[in-house]
Amino acid sequence: MLSRKKAMLAAHLVDAYADRLFAARAEPAGDILEFRAGLASAHQALATIFDLVAGRVELVTEAVEVPLADYGKLGVEDFMVSLYNGHSVQRLRIVGLDGSRQDVHEVLAAAILGLVRGAPPSTGSAGPPPPQAGEDS
Repeated sequence: MLSRKKAMLAAHLVDAYADRLFAARAEPAGDILEFRAGLASAHQALATIFDLVAGRVELVTEAVEVPLADYGKLGVEDFMVSLYNGHSVQRLRIVGLDGSRQDVHEVLAAAILGLVRGAPPSTGSAGPPPPQAGEDS
């Protein structure tokens, strides 16, 4: 499980990579805010991450109940915690503007997938490839 600090770092990196996609486009002229709005409309997870970084939504730690059928999927640490906490584990969740809650891991994974797939169709650019491990950004 990511700590709150690491989850926010990952969110900021996703946010910054969107700016890199804008800078790497073939047609450099344009409005970065319009580009980011296009990404957000094409990928809901990116919209959520942009909102998280901008402070419009909140990242909270919550106890989430684990159904007994899902115990086999838990790591040892989470299993032990759930035994002593009424079948619940701590999870980082994003509280949306409408009060909805999403697991930060799932949102980050979907947002990264949205970035890898590239810019919205209106730009005609797939964007640069993601940086490889050990590569300077």
